[in-house]
Amino acid sequence: MRPIIFIVTVFLFTAGYCPAQGDKDSSAIAEVRAAFKIISRAPDSALSIAEKDLEQARRTGDKRLAAYAYKTRGWAWMHKGSYDKAFPDLQLSAKLFGELNDIREQVYTLINLGLAYSNHSEFTNSAKYLFVADSLAQQLDDPQVKGLVSRQMGILYREQGQYRKAIPYFKEGMQLFRSLHDTLHFFDAAASLCIVYIRMAMPDSSLGVCNICFPFINAMQGAHYQKGILQERYGDAWFALANYSKALQSYNSAYKIFAGDDDRADQAYEAMNVGKSLAKVKRYQEAENYLLLSYRLNDSLRMANYTPDAAAQLAILYQATGDWRKAYQWLEKKGDLQDSLQLAAQNEKTEQLQAQYEADKKEKEITLLKKDQLLTLAVVGRQKVIRNAAIAFVILAIFIGILIINRYRVVHKARRLIELEKMRNTIARDLHDDMGSALSSINIISKVALATTPVDGKVNEQLKKIHEHSGLILENMNDIVWTINPVNDTLEKIIFKMKEFAADIFDPLNIDHSFEEAGDFSNIKLGLQTRRDVYLIFKEAVNNAAKYSQCTKVAINIASSDGQISIRVKDNGVGFCTDTAKNGNGLKNMEQRAGRMNGELAITSQPGAGAEVTLTVISHD
Repeated sequence: MRPIIFIVTVFLFTAGYCPAQGDKDSSAIAEVRAAFKIISRAPDSALSIAEKDLEQARRTGDKRLAAYAYKTRGWAWMHKGSYDKAFPDLQLSAKLFGELNDIREQVYTLINLGLAYSNHSEFTNSAKYLFVADSLAQQLDDPQVKGLVSRQMGILYREQGQYRKAIPYFKEGMQLFRSLHDTLHFFDAAASLCIVYIRMAMPDSSLGVCNICFPFINAMQGAHYQKGILQERYGDAWFALANYSKALQSYNSAYKIFAGDDDRADQAYEAMNVGKSLAKVKRYQEAENYLLLSYRLNDSLRMANYTPDAAAQLAILYQATGDWRKAYQWLEKKGDLQDSLQLAAQNEKTEQLQAQYEADKKEKEITLLKKDQLLTLAVVGRQKVIRNAAIAFVILAIFIGILIINRYRVVHKARRLIELEKMRNTIARDLHDDMGSALSSINIISKVALATTPVDGKVNEQLKKIHEHSGLILENMNDIVWTINPVNDTLEKIIFKMKEFAADIFDPLNIDHSFEEAGDFSNIKLGLQTRRDVYLIFKEAVNNAAKYSQCTKVAINIASSDGQISIRVKDNGVGFCTDTAKNGNGLKNMEQRAGRMNGELAITSQPGAGAEVTLTVISHD
């Protein structure tokens, strides 16, 4: 993220959170601290006040007044673009606050110093001061200070292109500021995170963060700078999404805010954003005006890291308009400016510092943890060991008891399942051997009697009923035996049975039918009664299609998804009116069976348009 974004916000941080001195503050200290707050609006006035108070500090030997005066003067010099004067003043201020043992002010000043170096593209020096600020912040144990340092550390990693390392720092800062109900600082950390998302080609994530911030930033009185930055973040996201009209609208809003506040540094950067957006919508003359303005402002402010960006955008503009001579000139100027920054060497040194700092930080954390553990062990002593042993014994006893009870339940359940399977096998065998044989005999005898008995209307009619009823009972009995038999518990067996039944019904009637399966059926578990109800509903649907629909085609689909099974039987027959047909026993039985197993049964049909029956059942033990 461009460091200039933080110029205003950081001085607000330091000004708003300086330790209150109350009656101890001299009038000069109060004056120079108030001057710090007006730097963005009137840097020359702040500079004049700081120099006057610095002269007074030299005469009186007031070290605290000198520390505040150096800080104000250094920040004013930086705001005016005079970095060679800003660095020594901020360094002296940090040193004096250190001598005064004012860690909080020292941390704020070190952050300002780190930002000044970052703004001047001296990332190695920026890293050094931010690392010192981070170390000191650990001593304060102040969420506000920790949040500020976390955000600045995120900026440093981001400017080195280490985006994934930067994100946790920004999120930590956001979390700390949210816990403190600190809206402005929360927004600044969120705005920094938006830039990371843009650089990682995640503009939708950046828009999401902007939408979170918009209501409370827009509702605030004043907060012009934050409103301008929010519009800039919106512009970045829309530009990345190639919505250049919206990007131009957002960038224009930000430019007007910064120009209205006479914030020339941010105005320069926003002029570049407006210019590049105008170029995208082919308003080349306006784009040239804004980009030249951006270049002149950056150059006058000595913004060495953004002057090459403005030159690069001018080169792109002249390429688009076909002015190759100017395009080459600006491209060459961009290269010269970047070479003067020596960014590659700085990045390498900064990365080395970051790696060393992270390693030292982890080592200190491990050392501190070990010391805490040793201290805890020494304080607790034998009494704690005995108590822990007793607790461990109780826990172990409970654990063993749970294991024994659980084992008993598992064994008992296994035995019950074995006994149940034996019983089911016995019932299935007895039904098949005894009842099945008897019904088969009745069916066969009645058939033979029909074939051999002399013609007698009443006798033949009764024999025919006996034959039909015994055949129906035999068929139902076979279904019951098949369902009870544990061998057929798997869903694959049920599907095979369905295929077999459908073929037996449709093939003799020359009805073309298809049977399709989709999904994994291995994880579908259905209880005994549920399996029977599923099969019987399927049978009823197939029988209805064969007997009443006058269809020529039937499509059967069985699918498994998300722990449930869906069965669909669709025909191309004459159809029926569902309201009238629901009075019949067949459909009522189907609905009752579906309700009993908490399934969903859908029957859709209309005269002349065929019929469709869909059953959905959730897997269960």
